Amino acid sequence: MTKKRTDLHNFIQNTIQSQKVFYRYFRKKGFKRFFKQNILDSEGSNEIKAKSIALGVFVGLTPLWGFHTVVILFLASVLKLNKLLSYMGTHVSFPLFIPFIIFLSMVVGGPFVGEQAQFTYETLDLEFAKSHLLQYVIGSSILAASSSLVIGFSTYFILENFKPSRSK
Repeated sequence: MTKKRTDLHNFIQNTIQSQKVFYRYFRKKGFKRFFKQNILDSEGSNEIKAKSIALGVFVGLTPLWGFHTVVILFLASVLKLNKLLSYMGTHVSFPLFIPFIIFLSMVVGGPFVGEQAQFTYETLDLEFAKSHLLQYVIGSSILAASSSLVIGFSTYFILENFKPSRSK
C-alpha cells in the first residue's frame, strides 16, 4: 500500500477505535447510571448542558466526516461548554446511521437547490455524491441546525424535570 492509503487506513481505524471505546463505556455503565453520572451530575447549569449537547448534535450532522472530534473540542472550549457532553452529542452520526443521515440530507437539500435527486440502489455511488454535493451540503446544514434545536430544547426540558430536589 502507498503511504497515502496507509495514512487513510490508520485514520479510519483510529476513528472506529475511539467510537468502540465510547460505546463500551456506555454499555458497561448502563443507561440510568450513565445518564445520572455523565449528564445530571456533570458540571454546569442545565442551559450549558443543553447547549453542549445541541452543539454536539449540530457538528455530528455536518459533513465534516472524520473531523467531528477536533471541531467539537475546539468549539466547546471556545464557547465554554461541557466538552464531554458535546463530544457525546457528536455520536448522533453513529456509523450505522450515516446512510440515513446522507439520505435525509439529500431529501432536505433538494428543494433548496431546485432539483430532486432520484434515489436508486444502483446510483448511490461516489459519482452520484459528487454530482449532488451542493444539495447534500445544504441539506445536511439544515438538518443539523433543525435537529440541534429540537435536541437542545428537549434536553433542557428533560434536565429541568429531572432536577434533584433539594432538602430543606
